[in-house]
Amino acid sequence: MRYKPNIILLGNSAGGHLSMLYSYKFDANKRVKAVVNIVGPADLSDPSFKSYYDCSFVENHLVDPTILSKGISIEDYASPVYWITKNASPTISFYGNNDTVIPLSQKKILDSALNKNGIFNQSFEFPGGHLDWENEKNASFVIHSISEFLMHTDKK
Repeated sequence: MRYKPNIILLGNSAGGHLSMLYSYKFDANKRVKAVVNIVGPADLSDPSFKSYYDCSFVENHLVDPTILSKGISIEDYASPVYWITKNASPTISFYGNNDTVIPLSQKKILDSALNKNGIFNQSFEFPGGHLDWENEKNASFVIHSISEFLMHTDKK
């Protein structure tokens, strides 16, 4: 049975990563209407992400290697961009232009995969680092942008 999408997933950092991964890979019934990703890693194989101080922990503990199909790496399996298809949920993303945890290269990689598959998406850079989206100036921009994006997805 095909459901009408009615769930919006929103996450910050690891929550953004899991929101994208769930929507793109595990949402078999296509219940997710939209994804709001705030500084979530989209591609764990990105060389710029490898400079993250805790990258080895993520690589060693995020995925149980016994569940992997032959020919897929842990990084690919755990990377939302790997699972983007023409049926992926509309996605809005925000990345800091001076983030030392999630590099700005993640924005470009995610945008490219979504655009290649014809998925409605928007992405924005904000000034600052990983949690600076919360500061007063950035937060109002983020909230306004999310609101506008979700109104647009309601029209689809």
